[in-house]
Amino acid sequence: MAKVFPDGWRELKATGAAERELQTLAQLAAGLSDDYAVYHGVHWTQVERGNFAIYGEIDFAVVGPTGKVLLIEQTSGFLSETRAGLAKKYLDKEKNVAFQMVRSADALHARLRQACGGQAAYLDSLLYCPDYRVKQPGSAGIAPERIVDATRKDQLLHVILDALNRMLPLAHPVEAGSPLTG
Repeated sequence: MAKVFPDGWRELKATGAAERELQTLAQLAAGLSDDYAVYHGVHWTQVERGNFAIYGEIDFAVVGPTGKVLLIEQTSGFLSETRAGLAKKYLDKEKNVAFQMVRSADALHARLRQACGGQAAYLDSLLYCPDYRVKQPGSAGIAPERIVDATRKDQLLHVILDALNRMLPLAHPVEAGSPLTG
């Protein structure tokens, strides 16, 4: 069983999207060996030039036994397939899923490079949308092999392990058009 951080997640009661994340967390904990660590709800902040902060949250960060990190963005419910890629509608606006993923990966990668003395980090991302079938994966703004939708949700653990095993070091911050975004 994978180590899960933070502790106490099994005692949480949730509904809706939060409940779906806890179900995924249980699946990851039970399905990955104790060589793996799963971090849930990783919040990050990055101070940009001009002294303003950007912030975000990573749903899951799976760390393999070799130190490779796979970030998982879980998006429950309905998605829109727009010209700009997949989008999630929130109360007040629609957000581009690929942009959110790249922004989070870039922020975490910058932190890892700094913490590792400038060494390249092994980092990749995956979109998990257990309730939605992506109709046009090639135009989603995310590499199709990095999307686990409702048609492949039973393969989530296999896709995670495969991604961690195939991962190459990421030497530079993630940019649009990188293998992460297709």
